[in-house]
This record gives sequence, structure tokens and C-alpha cells, in this order.
Amino acid sequence: MNSSKKIYMILTNGFDPDVRVYKEAKYLTNEGFEVEIICWDRKGDYLDRQEEKVENIKIKRFYIPSKPGSGMKQLIPFIKFINFVRKYLKGKNYSYLHCHDFDGMTVGLFTKRKKGKTIIFDMHEIYKNYSYAKNHVFDLIFNKYLKNSNYIIYVNNEQIKDMDSNLKEKTVFLPNYPEETIYMPITKNDNKKVRVNYIGSLRDYESLDTLSKIGLEHDDIEVGLYGTGICFDKLNKKYCDTSIKIYGKYNGIKDSGKIYRNTDILYCSYNPEVKNWKNAYPVKLFEAIITHTPIIVSENTEVSNFVKANAIGEPIQYGNKNSIINAINKIKIHYDEYVENIKKIADDYKWEKIVKNLDRIYDIKSFKIR
Repeated sequence: MNSSKKIYMILTNGFDPDVRVYKEAKYLTNEGFEVEIICWDRKGDYLDRQEEKVENIKIKRFYIPSKPGSGMKQLIPFIKFINFVRKYLKGKNYSYLHCHDFDGMTVGLFTKRKKGKTIIFDMHEIYKNYSYAKNHVFDLIFNKYLKNSNYIIYVNNEQIKDMDSNLKEKTVFLPNYPEETIYMPITKNDNKKVRVNYIGSLRDYESLDTLSKIGLEHDDIEVGLYGTGICFDKLNKKYCDTSIKIYGKYNGIKDSGKIYRNTDILYCSYNPEVKNWKNAYPVKLFEAIITHTPIIVSENTEVSNFVKANAIGEPIQYGNKNSIINAINKIKIHYDEYVENIKKIADDYKWEKIVKNLDRIYDIKSFKIR
């Protein structure tokens, strides 16, 4: 393989698979590039698959034990991962180093690269003044990452709102739109109850606990929680012997279509007091659109403005049971109207179209403004 076609991606999770990373890598391999994802297996889940291929995407995993926590508990394993990556890339011929998320960019900048390599900072979320400490030191580090990248991929306009104009020139917009093909067919399966499901990382306990209580109190509502996360054990312990369906881990590529066919209303309510949640457009919003699923979101958020403007769901008062029940009942009564509104905009939020923005990075000569 010509080194100009070789891409190394850096990812600080085990790729099981990470849906966004998978979609980008698949597009690039289909365009003739050789993509290899260097991953961090924190729990030893992939000791039998330290090297594998997924649809022509090479996967290389390093097992470095890391327990949940902060500070030194994370720092020492992280430094070990950086060293593993540096040694692995030493002497390798490649043209692109595609670093996913803030952690991945940290690893990328610590690797010794020859001149002429293109480094991409793929920003999966909002960092500045949100996910990380609000301090001068972080600002210096973050700005260094931006300046030392050749291209900056962003998913949300909030990420580039205060960015210097010279940095904006190297930005590429790539939001988390879903692949239509993995959700086909879209038609919902029949069910006697209205299925209100949360799909994703279980991280806002108050929100999910409120929804679960509604499911226990109303016989015509079936509540399902798909995914794992920091709240999984607590929710599972509380509701495992009840009618609340807690499904746990799922495969975002293989299972998503089936899950959404069994979802009548998507519940996507997060605490608006958390700035990252207040301003973000969650992946689940676009999954709801592509699967023609009305959605419930929190009031006073960016996503609620979008939902109201397009009449594709209902905003609710965060943590308020009556508000949630009223939203569910309203959607039940006018269900077909919400679905028709979703269908009107669905074509604008497909991955198959937006992913071509990567051509600016990987095929600059033929890039045209789309």
C-alpha cells in the first residue's frame, strides 16, 4: 500500500465498535485508503482479538488495565498507552494520523511524526468550558491542539463559536448523522402498549429514574432502557424485578435497526443545567429522524428549539413526571402528524451525504464545496 493512502486512527476505547469511528473508517476504506485503528482495551475484553479486521478496517488493540476514576488512576495507564502507540508507529509509513476525541489528540501529539504527515483532530464533543476544567492551563493545551492540527473535524457549531478565524479555515463539519442502511426496514413492529425507550449511555440518573417511575405507574406505557453507563448498576438494581425493561449493552451497528423498530417514542431528556447537554445535538436526535420516531427532549436546550421548530416531538420540563406524561399522551394522539413532519426533513440528516465532507481532508484536489 502506498504510504499516501495509509491512515492511522487513534482511539482511546476498545472499538466495540465505536459507531462514528467505524462509519468514517468504512467510508475511507471504500475510497481506497488503508485504515488501521489503534485502540485502548481498558478492561481486557479483547485479549483474543488484539488484531482483527472489520470490513477491511484493521484493528490493533493494546491491553492496558484502567479502572474508573480520575487523577493518577487514569494518568499512569494513559501514559502507558501513549508509549505503546509511539513504539508501534515508529518506522511506519503513513500520511494521515486521525486522532479521535481530546484523548486521542493528546496521544497523537506525543507521537514522533516525520514532517509532511497530516494530523486530524476529530472533536467528538464540546470541550472548551464544558467537559473539562475551566482554567487557563486547559485553554493553552486546547489551543495548542487546534494549532498543531492540519484539519479540525467538528460536530456542532458550538465547538467553533469562539474559534479564531485562521483556525476556522481548517475546520470540516461532520455531524453525527446516522447511516440509513443499518436501520432498514424502518416500519415499526406492532405492540399493544406505547413503547418509550431511552437508547444510549445511561448517565443521567434523575432523568431515567423519572421515566422508569412513569412506566411503573401507567399500564399503557412500556419503558425500555438500552445501553450501559455510570447509572446502569443503580438503575438495574432498582428496577430489575419490575416491568421496566433494562436491556444493557447493545451493538450500535447490528442492533440499532431492531431497537428502533420496537420504539414508538424516543426519550432523550438531559439536565439542561449541564452546559454540554444544554448545547449539544445528541446522536439520538438524528437516529430518531432517520427512523421516523417522535422524540421527547428537555426544554431550554438547543435540541428543544430544533424539535419545536420542526414539530417532530415534544419538549418537557426536566424531571417532571406530569410534563413527561402529557408529552407522551400528546404524541400518542397525534402520532401520524409527528411522523409526517419527520419524513419531510429526514433526507437532510443522512450520513451517506454528509460523510463526503471528508473529501476535503483526504482528497483535497477534487474537493468541491458541497
